[in-house]
Amino acid sequence: MKPFIYLISFVFLGLSSVAQTSKADPIDGEGWYSVTLNADLPKKWEASLDYELRTQNNLQKYYGSYLSLGVNREINKRLSLGAEYRMAFFDYGITYRYTLGAESNNKLSKKINFVGRVLLQNRIQDEYDPAVLSESSLFWRVRGQLRWEATKKMDVYGSVEPVMQVGGNNFVDNWRNIIGVKYKLNKKTKVDFWYMYRPDYGKKSYNRLFHIIGVNLSYRLKV
Repeated sequence: MKPFIYLISFVFLGLSSVAQTSKADPIDGEGWYSVTLNADLPKKWEASLDYELRTQNNLQKYYGSYLSLGVNREINKRLSLGAEYRMAFFDYGITYRYTLGAESNNKLSKKINFVGRVLLQNRIQDEYDPAVLSESSLFWRVRGQLRWEATKKMDVYGSVEPVMQVGGNNFVDNWRNIIGVKYKLNKKTKVDFWYMYRPDYGKKSYNRLFHIIGVNLSYRLKV
């Protein structure tokens, strides 16, 4: 656990050299902080409620708040299907996102798992200015993740995920490359620390790069 905390601290310090993106300076450091309530339901169903707060401009400026409600159904030991609805609140307006997805969990060895995931997402942006029309964007995402059970309480993982926008400026809109550590505080509570290297190609005039630090605290209950 300590080596990863040192790594997180090093990245935090490094963010002081980057700033909110512009064409002249297309690199920024962000923070994504979230809490999640998971509920195990009868007949292999699962529900989740998540709140996330994001900061930008070297973690100094509030960017937005995200509220998500999801459901998941385990089909068998390897495959599960899910759906999610998310509202995101910004200074300029609200976005709504609808997600459908599938996830496959494959055990490579006693302590190493490979998790594959595919998502289809529709995002609708609704600005407060009535003169600005709502915009709808369709994305699809494919993620591969390796997870190592380092101890009974700690998992170490890394993942690669291209995000593609249908009709976007480039075939890949952005990449989400993550390394992280998830630690079990008790039977119901986990904390997840991660770092994301996120190249972004969504703008027409220039590319961006985001260094993102994330922390998630999750609690699981059985209904």
